Amino acid sequence: MAETVVLACEKRGLKKPNLKQLRQAGRVPAVIYGKGADNLHVSLDSRNLAAVFRVHGARGIFSLQVAGEQQPVLALVREVQRHPLSGNIEHVDFLRVRMGEKISAAVPIVIHGEEEILRKGGILQAGAKEVEVECLPADLPDAIAVDISRLNAGDKLFVGDLQVPPGVKVLSEPESIVVTILHPAKGEAEAPPGAEAGEAETSAAVEEE
Repeated sequence: MAETVVLACEKRGLKKPNLKQLRQAGRVPAVIYGKGADNLHVSLDSRNLAAVFRVHGARGIFSLQVAGEQQPVLALVREVQRHPLSGNIEHVDFLRVRMGEKISAAVPIVIHGEEEILRKGGILQAGAKEVEVECLPADLPDAIAVDISRLNAGDKLFVGDLQVPPGVKVLSEPESIVVTILHPAKGEAEAPPGAEAGEAETSAAVEEE
């Protein structure tokens, strides 16, 4: 199941100059919303946040430790805004969750067994890279693993074929393709009939001259 990752936050102001100063100070503005509570505007250390996202990704449950608040806020990442050139994180939207209430979230699909497909000469064509699931926060998986080693050329694996943990319901279309195994590419095209004969005739003509 998905690991709960702790992130330290500080409350922040809403004015644009404050946002600019925050980013210059190495912090990322964010908002925590949902579950009928007032929006909570916070900021996070940009280096720490980037490191966490590199290791854990932006999926899973986050425990937001807001300075001045006694209880942490459990939340999902709903949106990450990045600078178009640098790729630096510029803003994050967090959605509050409750442990006793089901949530919907995107979970990555991890494929195993590619080596066996290549050994058999097949060509792997990837499809869906993630699926939308519904479950309690404690049941949210880090990923859904699938072994394709037994597939052969011409086979397809669909979302409906995925095996998910108990308590997890897949919301994505079951007919969506996860992976297709293509037939091996044919070798180089053979030389057109008569090509060798033509070359022989040319050689003979040269010899006669």
